[in-house]
Amino acid sequence: MISENEQDNLIRTVWREENKINNNEDNSQNNNNEFEFESTFSGGIFSNDQSFLFNQNTNEIISPTERETVKDKFYKNRVLILKHIPFIIPFEVRVNMFRAMIEQDKRNRTGPFEWSSPVTRATIRRDRIFEDGYDQLNSSNLRQKVQISFINEQGLPEAGIDGGGVFKEFLTSITHQAFDMNYGLFLSTSNQCLYPNPHSYARQDERLRYYEFLGRILGKALYEGILVDVFFASFFLSKWVKLGGISYLDDLPSLDEELYKGLLYIKNYKGDIRDLSLTFSIDDEQFGVAKSIDLIANGSSIPVTDENKIQYIYHMANYKLNTQIYPQCKAFFRGLSDLIEPRWLQMFNQQELQTLISGSNSASVDIIDLKMNTEYSGVYDENHPTIKLFWQVVNDLSEEQKRKLIKFVTSCPRPPLLGFKTLQPKFAIRDSGNDQERLPTSSTCINLLKLPVYRTYDVMKSKLIYSISSDSGFELS
Repeated sequence: MISENEQDNLIRTVWREENKINNNEDNSQNNNNEFEFESTFSGGIFSNDQSFLFNQNTNEIISPTERETVKDKFYKNRVLILKHIPFIIPFEVRVNMFRAMIEQDKRNRTGPFEWSSPVTRATIRRDRIFEDGYDQLNSSNLRQKVQISFINEQGLPEAGIDGGGVFKEFLTSITHQAFDMNYGLFLSTSNQCLYPNPHSYARQDERLRYYEFLGRILGKALYEGILVDVFFASFFLSKWVKLGGISYLDDLPSLDEELYKGLLYIKNYKGDIRDLSLTFSIDDEQFGVAKSIDLIANGSSIPVTDENKIQYIYHMANYKLNTQIYPQCKAFFRGLSDLIEPRWLQMFNQQELQTLISGSNSASVDIIDLKMNTEYSGVYDENHPTIKLFWQVVNDLSEEQKRKLIKFVTSCPRPPLLGFKTLQPKFAIRDSGNDQERLPTSSTCINLLKLPVYRTYDVMKSKLIYSISSDSGFELS
């Protein structure tokens, strides 16, 4: 286990190196890290006076001229561990480091007075969320605070001031729409995981600008710690970690399991491979028309043989995993890197990155944790009879129903990465009248459940299950 003090020291060390990379170190940061160096080395490993450092483990005296070398090694070793073998550091610690780097980045951009920092404002029509978002928020200044005003379906401005909750609703709504396969920018694998559409029309200039915008939107979700209910194919997530890096044959099952098995069949084929009548080409359907595409120059004229079948397997996998979607990925990562420094993502593997995006996919929702981090308003407090009934019902729900409840209130069916204590705003319950026929409603933008003052367990359970199973979410009535 890493202690809280060690975790803080590690975060300061990494941020020191981040500042060096960005060429914006100042004296105060140097002083902070000097203190961190001294306090760490005086914690049982080194002690120092004005003239030397003393290694208590080896009884070695370190001269003042060697001091800076020792300090550089101290910092660099920590950063090298994080860069090359980050997984020896617990995931929760790396998440805290990721969040700390983002918070420091925000402070560097806003200065000491957050209230005076610039704000990006956008007016969004509810029936044109993607189009209005693209027109008004498709720039590189999304690290600034964003405030959203909604226009309803009748063309009227919705009341309220965006303190963060309305923007969260916008973000979850636009990702739900833009990553829908019907929108044509992303396709789904057999496991219902998304990857960029390889179709030629997705490589048109306008579509590539959409991909760049979506990279910024996902980057903003990560930057603000807002979970979105979107799952990506593992091979595509690996490119996030490598910022557009190459995917290999071992990544192919996450895209096309059958093609992967077919290529392994070719690799292990015992007969004459020419019996399969393969060439270095692939038939790809575009706009309903089959088109032969060469994997190498003049590939359609080059037969696959026992001597070159490994090359064929490589080129086939490379085409599917890389070549087909290279422009789409390049545009997406260009947008993503406007918000999230690539170095920050290299601390995580594909599965951990998916958890950063959409939350923990653990086997069960921790209801005790949820209850401890729930706030009440109106007539409710933790001792109110209706609230006691509510938690009795929640404890009796199936795991699937518990996830539906979380989604109904927060818009995401998975708990926050580091528990409900980190959910912002807090999970909250407010009364909504005494009508026993009224259904619970929710305001997902502020994680608020509006719960009528039910008097019996059976009514509470039936009404709650009906609402969370409707999959309607915001302001169901």
